[in-house]
Amino acid sequence: MVNCIAGLENAKILQPGYGVEYDYLDPRQLKPSLESHKIKGLFLAGQINGTTGYEEAASQGVIAGINASLAIFRRPPFMIGRSDGYIGVLIDDLTTNGTTEPYRMFTSRAEFRLSLRPDNADTRLTRRGYDVGCVKEERFNKFVSMENKVKNGLDVLRSVVLSNSMWAMKLGSSVNIRGDGKLR
Repeated sequence: MVNCIAGLENAKILQPGYGVEYDYLDPRQLKPSLESHKIKGLFLAGQINGTTGYEEAASQGVIAGINASLAIFRRPPFMIGRSDGYIGVLIDDLTTNGTTEPYRMFTSRAEFRLSLRPDNADTRLTRRGYDVGCVKEERFNKFVSMENKVKNGLDVLRSVVLSNSMWAMKLGSSVNIRGDGKLR
């Protein structure tokens, strides 16, 4: 198998082996932007920060990469808080508390897990992503259009106010409606 790789046609495996060595720096030495406190302009992501898992590494890489780019242009860092996304929970846990074992992001670590859902990620993060150059204008325009349609739909729903007797007449007898006289 090794000999099929260009440049390794004549290679010989003397002894097969496998070794994994984990080392990390104390993630409390990082700012929430994933920039080192000690070395300006050095952004770190992944296993070196004490995490394990592809998702943890990838999400840190996105944040560290965005912030490295922003630092070049002397723009403020892109921060995701605990209430904005799971990566915000991960980064806050690491940079605040550190870790003594390989860190995994479990939903149980997030106090805002009921609001950190895929169905609302758009409204939580698209505008912020656009502001730092990670969301293309075409995608952002679709988001704004959707946001306006939702707002207009909610305005229409809020504009429909009827008395209980009118609601009862419109909905029929299968719906139990209070007779307290309030407009709803």
